[in-house]
Amino acid sequence: MAELVSLLNDAEHYARATLDKRLAYLERRAELLHWIVDVTGDESSRYLAQDAEDRADDQRARAEALAKHCGAPPPTPSRSSSKRAR
Repeated sequence: MAELVSLLNDAEHYARATLDKRLAYLERRAELLHWIVDVTGDESSRYLAQDAEDRADDQRARAEALAKHCGAPPPTPSRSSSKRAR
């Protein structure tokens, strides 16, 4: 429950957050959605969690490409370096 409350609080500040914080938020959101589907057993909603994961991965890839193009440091590595097997 604490993770859900923390995620909702972070959502309020998403637009003003740093790139690293936005990426971390998107990744935490995907992880939490996968966890909710796992706990409830509602596999028909797995696509929502997978979509959130795909969006987080896409945003991370874009941020890394932009940093490389601009010669800037890359974003902070993902909280979970290993992908969920789906």
